[in-house]
Amino acid sequence: MFLIRLFNFGFLMLLLGYQQESIAQLVKMENNAPKVNITSPKNNALFSLNSLITYSIEVVDEEDGSTEYNEIVSSEVLLLVRYLPDSLKVKEYLANSANTNPEPLVLMHNSTCFTCHAAKTKLIGPSYDLVAKRYPLNPTSVEMLTNRIISGTYGVWGDVKMPAHPDLKIEQVRLIVNWILKNGADPDQDYYIGTQGAFRIQDKPGTESRKGVYVASASYVDHGIKGQSGLGKLGQHSVRLRISKD
Repeated sequence: MFLIRLFNFGFLMLLLGYQQESIAQLVKMENNAPKVNITSPKNNALFSLNSLITYSIEVVDEEDGSTEYNEIVSSEVLLLVRYLPDSLKVKEYLANSANTNPEPLVLMHNSTCFTCHAAKTKLIGPSYDLVAKRYPLNPTSVEMLTNRIISGTYGVWGDVKMPAHPDLKIEQVRLIVNWILKNGADPDQDYYIGTQGAFRIQDKPGTESRKGVYVASASYVDHGIKGQSGLGKLGQHSVRLRISKD
């Protein structure tokens, strides 16, 4: 009887150990959202008009690694800078995830869009504000640009070739095109790629009453768990920058 009880006890311990190991594996298989932190500038920092603001972003992700050890690809970190003429609108703006990190921007971020294009400066291809100024937001423009992005083009913007993007689904490209044509020429919004860079505090309507603010939102979408399909998780951090005319 003693041997039977000992055997049962040992089997129970073995079973519990197996269950703990299985639970640990399941927990390990769950993708954790990255932690993003704008280390500079600080939240609620005060800047004068025409100041050049240098920014620095840190990212730590359990699966992808850390910017500290150069394990995060810098070009996959996005900074969206938005001017709000009324500081009382900051909470509402940040609460609306579609404003701080719309799905089309995430898709553009995960593709090669920002390798060749920037918000308001020319890289290899035209800036997005020029695209938005050339093409009106209507179904004809959306379908034309969608087909061009998927198939690739040459000579539309001078002697420049845009490679094909067969990896993107047509519904995704339509979202991207709609967002560019609607927001690309927005003078109060800009976005930058990389963990370090700079942007300028411009004189905007509303700053004369000192109510205008800038909101900088950094984001990173991780690569998920190796071997598992599905979109990665988003990590984000925002800071508010106050404006002084002194």
